[in-house]
Amino acid sequence: MSTLKIRVLNKEDWGIYKELRLLSLQDSPDSFGSTYEHEIKFSNEEWISRLDHDNRANYALPLIAELNGVAVGLAWGLLHNPYDKTAHIYQMWVSPSVRGQGVGRLLLKKIISWAKEFDFESISLAVTTTNIAAVHLYKTTGFEPYGSLERLREISALYAQPMKLKLCDNAA
Repeated sequence: MSTLKIRVLNKEDWGIYKELRLLSLQDSPDSFGSTYEHEIKFSNEEWISRLDHDNRANYALPLIAELNGVAVGLAWGLLHNPYDKTAHIYQMWVSPSVRGQGVGRLLLKKIISWAKEFDFESISLAVTTTNIAAVHLYKTTGFEPYGSLERLREISALYAQPMKLKLCDNAA
């Protein structure tokens, strides 16, 4: 029987995080604002620092999905400004070997639960317009497009659509 587990990453997991993040950037280079070429240059200390609770924002939720102990998914919930009450999702990625099996939906559910626990009003993300599967996942989870399209990266020909999930009636 397969066991899928979603858990929060901590600084001891930096090696797993580094491996999965770099793999995601290689597998899906058109899905992220950053690139493999940029992040491969990070020192081990930088990877550790990203996951060190003392160095990151108070409201950060770095998640990993593990199937039978093997890392197969990644997502990061983050609140930039506690006065804003809008959390953001970054680094959402699921291994091609398990896509379409609900891993992405479970990562989203965990971030949504976390955001509700802290009484955030909404969750925001940006998705590359050509990533039809991701757009569908977000729409079926309740995210709605808002705002203008944005370039994925400064010199990219690709665009990302901002999307937002309202968690309460008074959310903007």
